[in-house]
Amino acid sequence: MTTIGILGGGQLARMMALAGAPLGLRFLVMDSAADACAAQFAPLLGADYRDERALAEFARRVDVVTFDFENVPAESAEWLAQRVPVFPNPRALAVAQDRLAEKSLFHELGIGVPAFAAIDTRADLDRAACDVGLPAILKTRRLGYDGKGQFRIMSADDLDAAWLALKCAGGTCRFDLGSLCSIRT
Repeated sequence: MTTIGILGGGQLARMMALAGAPLGLRFLVMDSAADACAAQFAPLLGADYRDERALAEFARRVDVVTFDFENVPAESAEWLAQRVPVFPNPRALAVAQDRLAEKSLFHELGIGVPAFAAIDTRADLDRAACDVGLPAILKTRRLGYDGKGQFRIMSADDLDAAWLALKCAGGTCRFDLGSLCSIRT
């Protein structure tokens, strides 16, 4: 019987375990949270994602690995890939963790994306607001999800508030400013 390892014990891991059980699949979840919801349906290896001893134990107990969200450390997925098959490829995970890298890759591949710009300083934000146009969405490049790490900028009057709201007035965060687009159905 195949055992699938899942880095992250959230909702997607829980759904995978539920869907895979009738197919005869077993699962092992690795998560740092003792109360990870997937642990209701699959054994849990509770450890930090960067703990190499725990990763080694995880690799020994599974046949293949996947992850249930994009913010598990790509380095841990890469470490595991040296020992057991990991899908999707850890390089894809690394790209997906940086919104600017992801949009840039899509653009290079000819996949349509709204206009966007890299933002490293407050002056970059002013420039990009002119170049990309407003309204737009300012997003942290990393660790944002489900609307977190985002600020809708409707006009130039919102630029200071956006910068401050994302707590990067010191210029230590990196952003992606993307234009809003209409979706036609």
